[in-house]
Amino acid sequence: MAGADNESGSAGLQDERQVIHRRDQILNHEEKVMKPFQITILISLALLVSACAPAVNSPADVEAIRNLYAGMEKADAEKNSDWFMSTYFADGAVRMPPNAPQQAGKEAIQSAIELGSDQFDSSRLTISVEEVLSLGDMAAARGAYAWAGTPRATGLGEMRDDGKWSATLRRQADGSWKCVHEIWNSNLPAPGATADGSEEAALFQIEREWEEAALKNDAAWLDKTLADEYMGRNPDGQVQSKRQAVAEMRSGAAKIESGAISDMTAAVFGDTAIVRGTWTEKSTTGGKDTSGNFRWTDVFVKRDGSWVCVSSRSTRVE
Repeated sequence: MAGADNESGSAGLQDERQVIHRRDQILNHEEKVMKPFQITILISLALLVSACAPAVNSPADVEAIRNLYAGMEKADAEKNSDWFMSTYFADGAVRMPPNAPQQAGKEAIQSAIELGSDQFDSSRLTISVEEVLSLGDMAAARGAYAWAGTPRATGLGEMRDDGKWSATLRRQADGSWKCVHEIWNSNLPAPGATADGSEEAALFQIEREWEEAALKNDAAWLDKTLADEYMGRNPDGQVQSKRQAVAEMRSGAAKIESGAISDMTAAVFGDTAIVRGTWTEKSTTGGKDTSGNFRWTDVFVKRDGSWVCVSSRSTRVE
């Protein structure tokens, strides 16, 4: 019986091995059939996702945007504001010029462009596009500019400016690109300001020294600070020459017990400057109380490297 059992067990084990081997053959066949199919599905999905993703920095888009700015130079030279409205700015665009309120919408933008161009007989604009970044239907561009214009007003020389700009653009329904936001600013100091503020600081220091000279009746300081052609107008409307102003301070007729300068501003235009501020004093002149608050304006010119005052005017503030 034991021998029969062994033979029966061996036969059963062999049958089981044959079943397992057949199963493995079937599975291997299915894997060989399914793997190419799965790869095909994965490739198709990847292509579909790629087709749906927005294009990034498309060479055609970058070139189109660069060409747009090349057209701007010609339009500016021809004072062609219609080009800006039809080709460059999108509906609802916003333009943000330096030192001025923003211009929202084509009507406001065109009015500002025409107002500016009407002040010049001719102008030259050079635009450089340093970078364009595009993603689908939106793009950003930045660069630099240089501009020169000949004013229509007589007696004025050529005006120049250079700076940098940045813009946001949107692809339109017809495939063209138009600007929706634009901002720029100059590399030059603001009008009336120097690059490092050193001239303004020097002028403010002169005004503080003038304050001290008035308190001390320092006629010598006043004599070296006023230009020979100086003319001043006091709060009573009286006009004084340099000689008269220095003589009055030397006489001591005006006695200033206390005084203080405030709210000073300076505008520097090459070798000419205008300084404004307020002055509060407690004083008497010839025994009469002349205390009060005053607003003043001084005009300076630079000669031999030093600022001298050529004109001043003060008015009483009630």
